[in-house]
Amino acid sequence: MTRAVKCIAAVDSQRDFIENILAFVDDRYDFVWTDGHKADYVFHSIDGYDVLKCPGVRIFVTGENVTPDFAVSDYAMAFEKLSFADRYVWLPLIRLYRRDYAALLRPRKNPDEVARQKTDFCAYVMSNTRNSAEERVRIFELLSQYRQVNSGGSWRNNVGGPVTDKHAFQARHKFAIAFENCSHPGYLTEKFAQAAAVDAIPIYWGDPDIANIFNPRAFVNCHQFASLEAVVEEVRRIDQDEELYKSMLAQPWFRDGREPESLRAQTYATFLANIFDQPLPLAFRRNRSRWGLKRERQLYDMYHRPQMQAYRQMRRAWRRFWRLFLPRRKKY
Repeated sequence: MTRAVKCIAAVDSQRDFIENILAFVDDRYDFVWTDGHKADYVFHSIDGYDVLKCPGVRIFVTGENVTPDFAVSDYAMAFEKLSFADRYVWLPLIRLYRRDYAALLRPRKNPDEVARQKTDFCAYVMSNTRNSAEERVRIFELLSQYRQVNSGGSWRNNVGGPVTDKHAFQARHKFAIAFENCSHPGYLTEKFAQAAAVDAIPIYWGDPDIANIFNPRAFVNCHQFASLEAVVEEVRRIDQDEELYKSMLAQPWFRDGREPESLRAQTYATFLANIFDQPLPLAFRRNRSRWGLKRERQLYDMYHRPQMQAYRQMRRAWRRFWRLFLPRRKKY
């Protein structure tokens, strides 16, 4: 069977990131990569505003906690929990770490065997605290007052240097701190899955709605506690109760033991197929009429022709001056 050919481009984004997303439908289409000015479909992200130069159907994708601008984009795949007809689908970064995510779907290992392999208490791999939540620092300091937390990143490293294999490092620990850069509904990255994939109990903070996705009996959900101090007490309780610890190791990762429909591969395949299977002129969703084009031109000038933007601002200021301070002519 001949597969449809789609002419696409990656603009203001990394191509390998786009290819990871297109893997949901790479059995349906043959993708031809080209320049953004020539592409029928333009995947773009947060690395700039060159997408404003591209006339094709625009699909915004991101691995960061950034809200899509639907005045610029026809479609979007991002972290926000939005409902916007066929223009948007929730795509948390955890879903694109395919090896780790696949581990969440498999039956759990024998708890006794897993427990025997755990030689250390808790792992933490963090390298950057700039512009991130203070909770990421506080949980390390609070847990360290109870037992040593092995820090394998470049931040406060205490294991002889940054680890080269995060999975192997976390695998020998009973717990792993999995704190996002910020707390926001829907913002769910790879951190939870990377801990879970090696049977380290995630100590998770980030998406306050995570218990709607994952089984709250399988991990420590910081959002269920009044303070981080209370979280540490819960971790202490689990650490000192072998039966409780093993019971958590036996729990399925997903709530009710089922992968939610919102994260299934078919959900993303259906979303993308809806874009690609429409006749191209009908696939556009952004406002391309007078005011839509005017708004886009303003954005274009702001980022690519600032002198034109400054000229327009001065012209508007001059018009306001005339209206306020000069008398209007009477019409006879």
